[in-house]
Amino acid sequence: MGAQSIAITSATMGFVNIIIALVVLWIVTSVPLYLASKVIIHNRSSFWYAMGGTFIGAIVFLLFGALFGLIFPILGLFFGFIGIMLVLMGVYQIDLGRAFLLAFVTFIVYLILSFLLALLGVSLAFIQLHLL
Repeated sequence: MGAQSIAITSATMGFVNIIIALVVLWIVTSVPLYLASKVIIHNRSSFWYAMGGTFIGAIVFLLFGALFGLIFPILGLFFGFIGIMLVLMGVYQIDLGRAFLLAFVTFIVYLILSFLLALLGVSLAFIQLHLL
């Protein structure tokens, strides 16, 4: 086994580590949406819906944020948030008011979980940076 095959194996393991990190990050960031949906939406609340909403919501937020953020960064955040609410409306079959409430409660749950994990010495930002 030569140096070239070791380099290919190392590169492959790096790619596998990135994929694993992204899946773990996806699962961890789906938990606040799942918990918030349990409180607000009882009939369509499942972890699979939360994972779908998190995945599609992240893509929409990045697209809207990048598109409108070029004009003015605050617009990017605003339209990114609107995009997330539209995704939540579609995933959970709810109206705009409930989507706003769900997004807001999800953010609050995320902050609480981040604080509790920080008390244990774990930071979600730390996990995100070091898993990748």
